[in-house]
Amino acid sequence: MIQLQQGQTQSIILTLTEKQTLTSPNYLFRFVNRETRDEVVFVLLFAADTSIFKDRYNQFSIKVDKYFNDNGVGEWLYYVYEQASAYNTDHTKATGLLEEGIMKLTPAEAFEYTVHRVDNTYITR
Repeated sequence: MIQLQQGQTQSIILTLTEKQTLTSPNYLFRFVNRETRDEVVFVLLFAADTSIFKDRYNQFSIKVDKYFNDNGVGEWLYYVYEQASAYNTDHTKATGLLEEGIMKLTPAEAFEYTVHRVDNTYITR
């Protein structure tokens, strides 16, 4: 599960290399909100992978507000596709699906819950 927080630049780690068929693919990321069905789609280039062991894992830095600023918090389904194009955002034209899962998007500031404590005094006679 990917966990992202609004207002942050965060690193995500995926395992994309094990299923890819292209030598140096670009990655099409597609996020679908589980409740509203809103979609967020963007492409990260092969060079954006900052992993030092690309055969084991892939690591990307994501500016959360750049993609999810106007979108609701909650659970999103994510799909990552490989493709040769650096511009295509249509997942039906991508070469193949590499990974899918769930992403949880949380608000920039955590909710604070106030707990009221009432001390009860009982008098017994």
